[in-house]
Amino acid sequence: MKRFGTVLLLMWLCFVTAFPRSAVWAETTEANRELLQKGLNVYEIDRELGRISDRQSALSAQLKDTEQKLQAARTASAEARQHAAKVIRAYYQGDRDSLWMVLFSIHSLSDALSVMEYLQMILRTDRQALQRHDTAWKQLTALQSEQTQAQAALNDLKERYTSERTRLVSLQKEVEALLAKNIEAVKVQQQMTELNRQWQDKGVPLFKTYFHALAKAMNDLPEIITSGSSGTSGKTTHLIMNGFNYTFQMTDQELNAFLQKKNALFRNMDFRFAEDAVIATGKQDDIALTIKGRYEMASKDDSKSKSYIRYTIQELLFNGYTLPAATVEDLQKQFDLGIYPQNIASFLQVSGLKLEEGKLSIYLKLAL
Repeated sequence: MKRFGTVLLLMWLCFVTAFPRSAVWAETTEANRELLQKGLNVYEIDRELGRISDRQSALSAQLKDTEQKLQAARTASAEARQHAAKVIRAYYQGDRDSLWMVLFSIHSLSDALSVMEYLQMILRTDRQALQRHDTAWKQLTALQSEQTQAQAALNDLKERYTSERTRLVSLQKEVEALLAKNIEAVKVQQQMTELNRQWQDKGVPLFKTYFHALAKAMNDLPEIITSGSSGTSGKTTHLIMNGFNYTFQMTDQELNAFLQKKNALFRNMDFRFAEDAVIATGKQDDIALTIKGRYEMASKDDSKSKSYIRYTIQELLFNGYTLPAATVEDLQKQFDLGIYPQNIASFLQVSGLKLEEGKLSIYLKLAL
């Protein structure tokens, strides 16, 4: 009995001493994960700074080229203005009226033909001078507008670069401070390097591959109307007509089937419609990714007739790690994942949309 009590005491001591260690390990693991997340953010912000620098260089070169064109346009505009002023002054002062008096001095058909040819040459030259002035002025105005826009874009990029650079330095200091306190600093740093390498070598290409395939498939979405399921009347159930209004409906299962038919790559992905969100999850080899976004109405050039459904990316996850906003924005710019009702039928324009659990509804009307 005494021996049994001793065994129980030893078991209890092992449990007591093991429990805090388990808690500490769990805490350390979570802290390490936070560090890896911050390390990925640092890596991506640094890449964003590189993209901004490249864009700044391109804009600087564009500004330099535009300035050279502006100098030439100013010279051409000044010369054209002088010629146009002479023409206008001639008409205003009555110099051209004397030319028409030559008509009264005509004594033969030969004289008439010569005078008419001469007058036509004068008028043609006048029109050309005025046209050159108009063309030169429009070119100068367009170049000035282009230069103003490029300069504004460059100033915005410089501000963004400064802001991102400040954020990068701050985040780097935070990571260094956390690593200094971490008992597994060497291990975590190795994991951080491996995560960044894996993202660069596998994550970036995989995301771009999926986005490229998705953009192409969404452009072909009208095919779902003709190739989709049919109702008892033999007409597609995806496009419902009600007077002059139409409703395009699609479930997330139908979208998955359509995408998998378009590209075998999507067999590793699952798209789900939720309330005000479209969520795609997938896994390929050792890479897990999540794309979360939403559909919203938008228009090109503020024209209602050019309305479409824009897909805005809200969040990207790579192996459970959240990618920073700069990365999301960069991918958003590269790929158009929108839905264009005009591709379904040229006479339709979007008037609204509804996203609910399992189903997307796009409301359309005749573009009158």
